[in-house]
Amino acid sequence: MFPFVFVAATGDLKVKMVVGQILGLAYLVLHPSQLKHLIIKHTRYKHRNQTKRKWIEWQKYNSSRIEAALKAHGAESLVRPFNVARIETITDMVQPLGKGLQILDVGGGDGLIGEHLWKMDNNIATIDLPTVSAQSHKREFLSAVTGDAEELPFKTNSFDVVLASEIVEHLWNPNSFLNDAYKILKTGGHLIISTPDGVDGLRYDSHKHYYTIESLEKLLTSKFSLTQVKRLTDVGTPTPTIIVMFQKI
Repeated sequence: MFPFVFVAATGDLKVKMVVGQILGLAYLVLHPSQLKHLIIKHTRYKHRNQTKRKWIEWQKYNSSRIEAALKAHGAESLVRPFNVARIETITDMVQPLGKGLQILDVGGGDGLIGEHLWKMDNNIATIDLPTVSAQSHKREFLSAVTGDAEELPFKTNSFDVVLASEIVEHLWNPNSFLNDAYKILKTGGHLIISTPDGVDGLRYDSHKHYYTIESLEKLLTSKFSLTQVKRLTDVGTPTPTIIVMFQKI
């Protein structure tokens, strides 16, 4: 009886795998842009995990794809449940800290979150890859810098808040960023991180790392204290997102 049950279960698993592969192929046929992306990923960027330089080139390519998608969808992307929930959570975290804050939005993209923080009477700087920072330079309220998040070119103790929204999972060496964030934050300043929750975050091919609330707290415990935690679910993304705020000790 038991061997039969095992064989039946194994057979069901194989059927599911085959069906999944067929559906995947059908999707690629119906979505040629995704097929093109897959080919580029496994040819031009097949060595992306070997060195930081190659990984950054891969990130630049992905950033250009995202930028093109945002342009194609226009204002529609701004009202996605995820973007709305993320902006609301981050602004709610920053609002009690006061006004006139010096805020660094790392990987700020086109300045969407930065604009909301600026409207709260704060001063906003941002740093991003060249393919993305070009959009930031068009925003007059932003002090935009092209650079590497792992080598932040700012003075020690110069920011009240460092924001890293959907960034740490992309970095080659996120510890370098976290060390620099600590240096440039004023004593008592705040670090806000949002990132996919758990190992499912690696389902995105531009992500190199994954985090949980517990792993972030353990990683930062010697330099920061955890002050706020928010988990976003049911916001139209494949994985939940955690948004955590730490205070510099």
